[in-house]
Amino acid sequence: MSRGEDTAPCFGLRAWFGKALPGIVILLPTSVSAAPLSLTGTRVTLLWPALLGIALLSTSLFALTLWLRLRSETADSEQRAATMKDENNKIYRQLQSYGSELAARERQIAEAREQLKKQQQEKSDLLAITGHHLRQPLSALEGTLSLLARSGDGDAAELIETAQRQLKTAKTSLEEIQRFGGMETVELTLPEKKQQRRENGLSILLLENENQVSLRDDLVAQGHQVVWENNGVDGADAALQQKFDLILIDRQLPLMDGIETAQKIRRGVGPELPIFALVSDPRAGDRERYQARGLTGVLARPVAEKQLRQLLDWVTRRANGSAAAKKPARPTRLVNTNTLSRQRDTIGHLPFAELLSDRCATLPKRTTALTSALTGRHWLDAEQQAQAIAESAEEIGLEAVAARLRALAARLSIDSEREYCRHQRTELLNLMRESVRQLKAWREQNVHTEWALK
Repeated sequence: MSRGEDTAPCFGLRAWFGKALPGIVILLPTSVSAAPLSLTGTRVTLLWPALLGIALLSTSLFALTLWLRLRSETADSEQRAATMKDENNKIYRQLQSYGSELAARERQIAEAREQLKKQQQEKSDLLAITGHHLRQPLSALEGTLSLLARSGDGDAAELIETAQRQLKTAKTSLEEIQRFGGMETVELTLPEKKQQRRENGLSILLLENENQVSLRDDLVAQGHQVVWENNGVDGADAALQQKFDLILIDRQLPLMDGIETAQKIRRGVGPELPIFALVSDPRAGDRERYQARGLTGVLARPVAEKQLRQLLDWVTRRANGSAAAKKPARPTRLVNTNTLSRQRDTIGHLPFAELLSDRCATLPKRTTALTSALTGRHWLDAEQQAQAIAESAEEIGLEAVAARLRALAARLSIDSEREYCRHQRTELLNLMRESVRQLKAWREQNVHTEWALK
């Protein structure tokens, strides 16, 4: 390109600037105005980096604005999450408080039920004893009046008839009192603690991870009372607030580890309570390691039915033994000595000794037959046998056994109570054997004749 061609555009630009901005052109010095305005290749080369830098700067400013906005939104989200976490913690603490209050109320209800049951039992025993002590003298008086009436004394006949009517009225009133007070459901149980534990089953606290197969349904199906929790915190609180016969704990629990939970429970309840760890794939030496940390033993998951049954049987025997050791059973008087003495003096020593020997020999056998009928679910036959044995037992002063048998007969007439009666057969047989033993001991001390049968 020639210089003339090079400067031609410059002169054109200067002419354009002169027309567009005449004031500026006038103000420019002569040297500047005269200078040619041209865009050489070098200037064009420098212009592109400047434009690129401006673009990059704008992009950076835009990205910085987005980052600041994102950071602000992130901070707001974190603050909202912290607020929600605090609210969740408050709600969780409230739920724990409500759970503790509910457990305390349930414990109060259980104590009230126990007290009510005890009062009902005392009332039933009082009615039974009162009824027997009144019925026997009235029966003896009735027999005496019948003998006097058959003697043929005309002067006393009218008085005897009046006395018999009064006696009949008294017996009717006694029967009404017994029916009103629930005499038909009276039971004298031996021993009460053991029977209650057998009927209600064990009280078990089950602390399980929700990811494991639960044992709750199996334990409930076997008649045990199960309290179930899925974390260590609630489990420890339940163990310290209620009384349990057995605690089963998973090794892995939310909120508090199973070992830590067991140690906390052990510190609160002492060393007597059985606490077993539920461990998946146990290894050699696990039992010793867990025992060193305060647990009683280890139960492998999945739990075999045979192992679970053996454990529950062991806990039942242990619980019954502990209850017996803590509160020794008082000897129960099963023989009414007043009735025996009156019968001895009425019919004579020799007939009375023969009667006692016959009853001591036959009553246990008849009771065994009764238990066999209960085992075979022959309800009508068992009801009739219970009534007959009750009459024979009451005749020789075994009033507690008689009351128990009458109550059994009354329950056998109700369909829903029959299975309960079936479970009482062993206890009933033991009660009869103890009554006969006491009867023999009384006979040896109070039937003093050379004709008395031993």
